[in-house]
Amino acid sequence: MAALAAIGPLGHQLPLAMMLYALGFVLLIALVRCFPAGLNPRHAWFLVVALGVAARLLFLPYPPGNDIFRYIWEGHVQNHGINPYLVPPDSPSLDHLAQGGLGAIRNGVNHAWLTAAYPPAALLLFRLMAWISPSVGFFKAVFVVFDLGVLAVLMGLLAARGLPASRLLLYAANPLVVLFTAGQGHLDVVQAFFMCLACLLLAQRRTVAGSVSLGLAVMSKYLSAVALPFLLKPEYRWKNLAALIPLLLYLPFLSAGGGIFGSLFFFGASMHYNDSIAHLLRFIAGPLSAPLLPALLLVCLFWVLLTEDDPLRAVYLAVGCLLLFLPTLHPWYLVLVSPFLCFFPSGAWFYLQAAMLFTFPVMATELTSGAFYEIGWLKAVAYIPFYALLLLGLFRNTQIMAGRRYEAPNSLSVIIPTFNEAAHLGECLSSIERGGPIREVIVADGGSTDETVGIARAKGVAVVHSEKGRGIQIAAAAQAAEGDVLLILHADSVLRAGAAERIIRVLSAAPDAVGGCFGMAFEGGGNATRGIAWLNNLRAMAAGIAFGDQAQFARAEALRSIGGVPALMLMEDVELSLRLKRIGRAIYLKRGVIVSGRRWQRGSSGRNFLMVVGLFFRYLLKRRLNLNPDERGYYRKYYGSDM
Repeated sequence: MAALAAIGPLGHQLPLAMMLYALGFVLLIALVRCFPAGLNPRHAWFLVVALGVAARLLFLPYPPGNDIFRYIWEGHVQNHGINPYLVPPDSPSLDHLAQGGLGAIRNGVNHAWLTAAYPPAALLLFRLMAWISPSVGFFKAVFVVFDLGVLAVLMGLLAARGLPASRLLLYAANPLVVLFTAGQGHLDVVQAFFMCLACLLLAQRRTVAGSVSLGLAVMSKYLSAVALPFLLKPEYRWKNLAALIPLLLYLPFLSAGGGIFGSLFFFGASMHYNDSIAHLLRFIAGPLSAPLLPALLLVCLFWVLLTEDDPLRAVYLAVGCLLLFLPTLHPWYLVLVSPFLCFFPSGAWFYLQAAMLFTFPVMATELTSGAFYEIGWLKAVAYIPFYALLLLGLFRNTQIMAGRRYEAPNSLSVIIPTFNEAAHLGECLSSIERGGPIREVIVADGGSTDETVGIARAKGVAVVHSEKGRGIQIAAAAQAAEGDVLLILHADSVLRAGAAERIIRVLSAAPDAVGGCFGMAFEGGGNATRGIAWLNNLRAMAAGIAFGDQAQFARAEALRSIGGVPALMLMEDVELSLRLKRIGRAIYLKRGVIVSGRRWQRGSSGRNFLMVVGLFFRYLLKRRLNLNPDERGYYRKYYGSDM
């Protein structure tokens, strides 16, 4: 990074700058991997912070980007009683303010015919900074202070999650963060600071302060608004309203009326640069891309809202979705996602940050000639590998905490919930290979009136009786189970050969994993049921949420740490998946179980599919809103006459 800082503006020695920038990421990953594990924690934190400070000091003399000239100018005109939402920088009425060095500042402002687009917290910060010193060096120094504030907050968050100091390197020594904050002097680090601070304060249950900090993040740059539904929880109630307090910062600018958002709408509607999904949609859908883009983004955000319990991971995914859907993605926008990579390291996102070197020729051309264009093939080189890596990463549930590492399991308990399953139970039990890792098989019966219990006893398996309800029955059997791992198998399912050994083998090789599920296939299914099975498996792989007919398994220790199997009549499988995700990694194993398609054969497969999807999302939504689910209603809807 020292060499990159020394070569000057991007227009100078451009190939060398691109090479050094990419090398910075290679060295960053190497540094994290080689960081001494046995170092005293205090010394480790000090070393990482010192390295981060040194990198930023090296880049302070670096030539700035032209955004900083607007920051200085908008702060300067405010100090002379002018509303920057009303008067653009190139207005002749401001000529008298362009004296001395401020004339050069004004000449460097990009899109000088447009009024201010930044939120009021940013403008008031510019005003204060310009009052102290309307200079590039001072503005960059203030942004570095905010950047170091991010480091301090990340230390607190990492320590709270039991993660080592080496993780902080992923932000402290990130070439993109250092180049575009200390080097070019972009505002984005201010919103990153307030958002990270909000995450820390809310994790400490300092709800009012955290909500205010989140509001300040939004009032620093509007992109932060995407975090609001993920950090402001229904259980906070009226305390959430504290996030609205920073709206008072609009008061000094109300004379501009709707002009406050005029330039913002211009940039949003007419600017297209370095985009990926938006570009693809424009190519495919043409004019329809305008409503389609926000609609797809909302679908993605809604999914994250319903399926992610960890606020930090939810914000990380929400921010990532937003950035990818933006019609304009300047490299420095990625500063907002960078702090979260300390907790959820992603090869895809680090590649994309490194691939921003392909925007250097565009930025260099703009700085030297004022022309602004993008090079299509360079964008393809940046984004095609990124999305390939991102898709691969979806199927690997990232560990969110240092957490515990479990001992290798030796035994497995199979739990089979039943209610009038005489027609299927025998085949299910016959598929289970006794001996080896299987310590016991337990049938959890909910009051069957047919021969279910007799069949179980004839097969020599234990029977546990409980109140009817799938999760209630499983929870009762789990309390009696003695195996290191519990495998939940539905009575109308057939376990493939070697499945038990695969569970033991995989969990032994992954001591951080808490459980997982199998890929499923329907017995003798047609195209409809094959499609349903494919969607079920995709959901389990990508989101870590399994349905019960995917043969869920979990370590007994992990189950005890989350309070056991959720005793719900239905949706216990979804709830179990979500709770396990909080504490560790879930594993997806291909081809483990064959399931009867009987429930899909009652009436239309499409109608049954929509019913299941409806129940699934109803449960998730009520769960998110802290409303009691209608367990009995779900059960009746799913099982019909089996009530």
